[in-house]
Amino acid sequence: MQNMKTVLAIDDDPDVLAFVRSVLSPHYRVITGFSGKECLDLVGSSNPDVIILDVIMSHLGDGLDCLRALKESAEAKRIPVIMMTSVSEVYDYRTQIEASFYPHDRWLDKPVKADVLLKTIREVTST
Repeated sequence: MQNMKTVLAIDDDPDVLAFVRSVLSPHYRVITGFSGKECLDLVGSSNPDVIILDVIMSHLGDGLDCLRALKESAEAKRIPVIMMTSVSEVYDYRTQIEASFYPHDRWLDKPVKADVLLKTIREVTST
C-alpha cells in the first residue's frame, strides 16, 4: 500500500463516497471527506496525488470555492482536481465557468461509471 497513489474524494453524499471507495481501493489509497472545508484540512496531511471534488455540497459554491482555494495554495495547486457533478442533468452551468478562474483537470457527470472513473484518474496522474 505504500507505493499506491492517494486519492482524496470529497462529496457530501455517503453513497457516492462508498462507491468511489469500492471502485478505487483495490488500486489506490482512498481518503474521504464530506465538505470543502474538510478537503482543505485533509489535503496537507494526506498529500493526495489527485482530488475528486463534488461541485455542490453544503451550499451551491462549496466545491467551486474549495477548488479555487486549492489552486491558490502553493501546497495544493499542483494536485489534479476532478470535479464531479449531477448538475448537468438540470442545468449545465459548466459553460458559465471560466477555466482560468476555476482551474480543474476534468469534469465527470454523476452517476459515473467505474471504468470511466478509473480511466480518468489514470489519465490525470500519469506524469
